[in-house]
Amino acid sequence: ACKVQYPDMKSAVAADLNQLKLIFAVFKRYDKVIDPSQIHAELSERLTEELDYVREANATRLYGAMLANEAGVHVPQVSDDLSASRLLTTNWLDGMPMAEFADNATAHRETVAVNMFRAWYVPFYYYGVIHGDPHLGNYTVNPTDGSVNLYDFGCIRVFTPRFVRAVIDLYHALRSDDRALAVHAYETWGFTDLSNEMIDVLNIWASFLYSPVMEDKVQRIQESDSGLYGANIAHQVHLELRKLGGVTPSREFVLMDRAAIGLGSVFLRLRAEVNWFELFQGLIADFDEEVLAARQAETLGRFSILLAE
Repeated sequence: ACKVQYPDMKSAVAADLNQLKLIFAVFKRYDKVIDPSQIHAELSERLTEELDYVREANATRLYGAMLANEAGVHVPQVSDDLSASRLLTTNWLDGMPMAEFADNATAHRETVAVNMFRAWYVPFYYYGVIHGDPHLGNYTVNPTDGSVNLYDFGCIRVFTPRFVRAVIDLYHALRSDDRALAVHAYETWGFTDLSNEMIDVLNIWASFLYSPVMEDKVQRIQESDSGLYGANIAHQVHLELRKLGGVTPSREFVLMDRAAIGLGSVFLRLRAEVNWFELFQGLIADFDEEVLAARQAETLGRFSILLAE
């Protein structure tokens, strides 16, 4: 499999980012609910990184190492002799497109869902790394056993161990109704000027994102398959934020939210019934921030991936 970068892509991406900045400026003028400044900064950095095929080759190797013990997840191997600054070559992994599998499969739906969950969140909770591009074209399925092939590592995001701890802290805060812990978690996520009213609104969105892992039971990712429930929650949050004068999402929030929503849409399409609580607990039960920091530094260092500042 070969990925070739067209000539002058850097200029094209720079032009697109400038256009996006103008669009965000117009958006902000007419709707002050979301300040998109940090969103633009995050997307600019990630899209610029996607042009660096040497980094993507290193990130592909990194994912191969992080997921080496996941029998249900396959990562392609980089062919060094056939790769360069604008050419990335890997071995070919056979698989069925996720959309085709989800629409036609009669078996292994739950297995695929579990493998997808672990493909995204083992790297995050064990190494502080997340795949930032969860659209349907970046993975395929082996319909005979439910294993998944993961592709395209140009857009990965490295988080500090402290941030990973805050993601877990927010989960515990919501489960135990610990407001002080929730405030600490949001501040660590990068949110500022948090009034009591703002905390209430953020909790609405957070409760939606964490809802599948709140109860120890087998269930679909949400009760309705239509996606309307999530849209209604987003609309409610938007209205409440408007009353409060808006919010500036942190850079870290951008890809975390994208991953959760993107994976959620895959799980909806799979119609998989899984004990998400049990899966999640298996990832966070023994979490230790210092252990993560040491593991992250050693593993990312081996593959020349910079740590988060």
